[in-house]
Amino acid sequence: MMSLGRLLMGGFCACAVSLGLGRFAYTPILPLMGIDTQSAGWLAASNNLGYLIGALWASWAPSESERHRLLNFGLALVAVSLAAMAWTRDPLAWNLIRLAAGIGSALVFVLASALVVPRLVQMGRAKLSGLHFGGVGLGIVASGSAIAWVGSWAADTGAWWAAGAICAMLSATSFLCLRHLGKQQAAGTAPPPRPVPFPLPLLAASYFCAGFGYIITGTFLVVVVRATPGLHDWANWAWVVVGLAAIPSAAAWGWVAEHKGYAPALGAAHILMTAGTALLGLSGHPAAVFLAALLYGGTFLGIAGMAVAFGRAITPDHAARTMGILTVGFSIGQIVGPVAAAKLAQSGGWTPALMLAAAVTLVGAPLLTIGELRRVRAARSPAPQSQT
Repeated sequence: MMSLGRLLMGGFCACAVSLGLGRFAYTPILPLMGIDTQSAGWLAASNNLGYLIGALWASWAPSESERHRLLNFGLALVAVSLAAMAWTRDPLAWNLIRLAAGIGSALVFVLASALVVPRLVQMGRAKLSGLHFGGVGLGIVASGSAIAWVGSWAADTGAWWAAGAICAMLSATSFLCLRHLGKQQAAGTAPPPRPVPFPLPLLAASYFCAGFGYIITGTFLVVVVRATPGLHDWANWAWVVVGLAAIPSAAAWGWVAEHKGYAPALGAAHILMTAGTALLGLSGHPAAVFLAALLYGGTFLGIAGMAVAFGRAITPDHAARTMGILTVGFSIGQIVGPVAAAKLAQSGGWTPALMLAAAVTLVGAPLLTIGELRRVRAARSPAPQSQT
């Protein structure tokens, strides 16, 4: 039986590879690449399109052994694609490489979670799943510190090489920790619980709003802070704050959802993320910028974790289908968001782009409130009487 420590370490490193580096190494390297805002938006959109493709691919894996093989492929693909960004300056090649990175990121994140979290449940340690997702924060910290430091003296080419090297080390660690996981027999599972009567379309719509808003801040935060007078040298540190806040966020929000309910917890996270995004757009004061980074880092991963868990609770008999619906909606938001924000930023600066992100994120809160009111109403309605 795999030890708990190896399981958590493998999952933690996989999450660091998938989103922390596969997606977000781009954020501190972007200002070094010398490309215009619109091109930056399209590069982000290419990565997020790849994530959608990879997530759908992962959902079709027919067996646990196949999921394990795809996980290993994804770990290698992310590391190679990060390093490959240093091999060329061609915009089309960059977009294709970021597309591949997105595919690899989704394979790693979805499949590592599908393999690790059920094992934690079997061990009676389901509450430790937040530690697994906290690896995303580790990758962000690495991108804002070590990778950004290399970029400060070796430009974007050196930063991409550093990202690939760090990713390769984390990928190897994850592979070694999880290499026997796919060969273990899964224990019997309990019958699915009773469905929660919450409208799935409202959850999917709110998750789209979160995807649209979060990716704008996540893509351009370092660019925005570097462009703020007096804060150029603090931009990467703000990104480190995002990562540090993200490490415990999934576990913390999981605790909130357990005690207050998924919909209220998700609504609160939407409001806090909105506040952080708006603060970044409206104030250039150092305290405001770092508070914005803290609010963003402390919410985006929690929203993702809660939304997925809530979707499973709504349709326990069709969890895979629900995961697909939520992933598609979230991914569409991620693809559209950076392109729309880049267009606004080119014509009107970063404030309108960030306010758009904040406004769309905020829309998710009333959608969740409406759904919660319907759930409460359904719970209070008397059960239909059988006719005799």
